[in-house]
Amino acid sequence: MSGSLLGYLLSQVEPAEILAAARGMALRPFGVFLVLLLAGVGARSLRYRLLLGPPVRMSLLTGIVLVRNSFVDLVPARLGELSYIYLLTSRAGRRVEDGLASLMLAVAFDVVALMPLVLLALLAVGVEGALSGPWLAVAALLLGLLALGGARAAGWVGRRLAQVVSPDETSTGRRAALGALIRGTARALDDAWARRVAVPALAISIVVRLCKFGSYFFLVLAIMESRGDPATNLDFFRVFLGVLSAEIAAALPIPTIASLGTFEAAWAASFTQLGFAREDAIISGVVAHAVSQVVEYTLGGLALVVIMWPARGGARAR
Repeated sequence: MSGSLLGYLLSQVEPAEILAAARGMALRPFGVFLVLLLAGVGARSLRYRLLLGPPVRMSLLTGIVLVRNSFVDLVPARLGELSYIYLLTSRAGRRVEDGLASLMLAVAFDVVALMPLVLLALLAVGVEGALSGPWLAVAALLLGLLALGGARAAGWVGRRLAQVVSPDETSTGRRAALGALIRGTARALDDAWARRVAVPALAISIVVRLCKFGSYFFLVLAIMESRGDPATNLDFFRVFLGVLSAEIAAALPIPTIASLGTFEAAWAASFTQLGFAREDAIISGVVAHAVSQVVEYTLGGLALVVIMWPARGGARAR
């Protein structure tokens, strides 16, 4: 599937133009891309530290987030998120339940933080068709509120589900183990809400989203400047919607490695609809995905080596 999609896209442009765009990226916006990417890593690490409660060393948590970022892109359907839980339990000494609870809350706050940006983007760019931009914006706002409500009720739902899976907490076996895991996760969720994390976690999540999509904006700017036309339909909200479409496609359970093909195809389709020339849409998608992967895999690989290094392997939370 990856080969078919990439093959089709690459047949629409000259390979030499892709190489020229990659080699000629403007240094200043590319530097801003790197700064925002690293700032996003720091903000994401700070949010996990807040959600986890008793703090894990910030340096260790930052390394875990770098590894998580690389695996999320590498493995389909965002199953790479599980690398965060594995490293948190094996290297930071935290319980699986703590990892699951913090991950669930982080995803929920990401959705909530994303929805106002979607609302503003749809209103700013405008959408034609049966569903107008304002209607889609209202739907986005409602989805954000639904995600927040779901996160708030997750502890209650978890306790009820655990009661169904394993009513007797003293029993043994797989069902009992699953019930205990669900109960522990529900307690961790309730504990996080009891510490009043909602407002600071949401504020940090907004920073995480702005850093992520802001970094992509400057990466696209660097690529477009290499093509000699930086102003072609290039505003933040237009790029935001295009990147969001590609990110959603990459999160689908499609059997591709590193979202190759699906990311570029969704990027090209959405950027073309948003006013980019077809060649610019394809070239910017291929180069942006390749560059972001190289950066994230390099950082994630180095972080994984440091975290798994024997001298540091026993590191635990203070």
